[in-house]
Amino acid sequence: MIHIESKDNKIFKEVKKLKNKKYRYEQKRYIIEGYRFVEEALKSKVKIEYIIYTQDFIDKHYEEMQTLLSGNDPLEIIVKENFFKELCDTESPQGILAVVEFQFPDPNIKEGIYVLVDQIQDPGNLGTIIRTADAVGASGVICTKGTVDFLNEKVLRATMGSIFRVPVILEDENLSFSKSLKDNFYEFIGTSLQANKSIYDLDLSNNVVFCIGNEASGLTKKILTFCDYGVIIPMMGNLESLNASVAASVVMFEALRQRLKKHS
Repeated sequence: MIHIESKDNKIFKEVKKLKNKKYRYEQKRYIIEGYRFVEEALKSKVKIEYIIYTQDFIDKHYEEMQTLLSGNDPLEIIVKENFFKELCDTESPQGILAVVEFQFPDPNIKEGIYVLVDQIQDPGNLGTIIRTADAVGASGVICTKGTVDFLNEKVLRATMGSIFRVPVILEDENLSFSKSLKDNFYEFIGTSLQANKSIYDLDLSNNVVFCIGNEASGLTKKILTFCDYGVIIPMMGNLESLNASVAASVVMFEALRQRLKKHS
């Protein structure tokens, strides 16, 4: 365990730069904050480069951390509390964070459910969609160009650790990954207020990709055209539309319900 006493320290400056999106992707590393999040990362066996503590945190939780770290070998670092706050996104940090290596997902296509998010902007929505994808056992979440950075601190917190279990695929302008899914007989189903087919009228027990659009403008024309079906989620109240993450949850769990019924 090492102590960092100066902001000119190479590691401190390096970790602080990870708050910048471009640098995160160049280095393929990102910051996670909080005891539970770090615990999830350790249990998930993702590669952790550094764990950084305040002195107050390590005084209270030293034995717990040594138990958690069994079989893991990140460099442990203690910094002053005011230094620590400079590395954090949260207003009331818990005194522990980690630097995690980003593993690009296996490019091989898996059977099941994928979710394509098309230019979603709200970090909480994307994080919740990733978490729900984890809950239904989805094969991955596909992000089109213009979608909020999935390594954004708010997205990561909203995943509640699911980021370590759900592959996130960054789609290119040519929709290369999506086209490969179509070549493997995946059906693309887009949620749209203009659709006249109900999500409950479709057979979702085969390989499907649910397309969820931007919070304000919905799916782009490019993705709508790419979809095999447009569907609407029926509602009885006076609400015009659902939150993007709620809509994604509804369609994913309907697919899960049908799959469970098919295999029961």
